[in-house]
Amino acid sequence: MNAWWSVSVCINRTLGGGQSEPLCSRVYRQPPSRWRSAFMLLMDRAFSETSHCENIHIRWRDLGGT
Repeated sequence: MNAWWSVSVCINRTLGGGQSEPLCSRVYRQPPSRWRSAFMLLMDRAFSETSHCENIHIRWRDLGGT
């Protein structure tokens, strides 16, 4: 994975998340809410990618995440 992935995993760990899950994946798995929608929209814009958080979650899951 790239540097962004590593940073995202470190942030997620710091916030009490899993040892290998990126923050975007964790946010994607949360129930719908305003903060979740806002975060996902910001990540789509930041990475110029539609459905960024969903794509990261799928990639993480395919790598063996649960």
